[in-house]
Amino acid sequence: MKLLYISILESVYLIFMFHMFKTSIDFNMLASPKGWWLGHLIGDEKGLRICPFGRVAIFALIFILLFRNFGLVISETFMNIFLGITFALSLMNMNAVVYLLPIFIVEYALKNKYGRVK
Repeated sequence: MKLLYISILESVYLIFMFHMFKTSIDFNMLASPKGWWLGHLIGDEKGLRICPFGRVAIFALIFILLFRNFGLVISETFMNIFLGITFALSLMNMNAVVYLLPIFIVEYALKNKYGRVK
């Protein structure tokens, strides 16, 4: 039951950070990818710092986090690969890396405390 509460909290956090959080702080050190789908706000203008692709793709992580509590059997290997892919994709936007750090830390702590997260 505690894992369900953690998953819900992580999901609410991800929805807020990727869809509603507006800031003027930009963690990007490199140029933003071009195009509508991958382009995101750069500079010191206040606004969303996540591209449309990131706002849509985050729902895959939210789905995995929530539905692992409702009969979706997720192996430790799958979760590690999925979090690795999430990290690799988030490297396109350092803001996304910063926003995802708490999720990576919580999932790492859960893995170390409980072994395979069920």
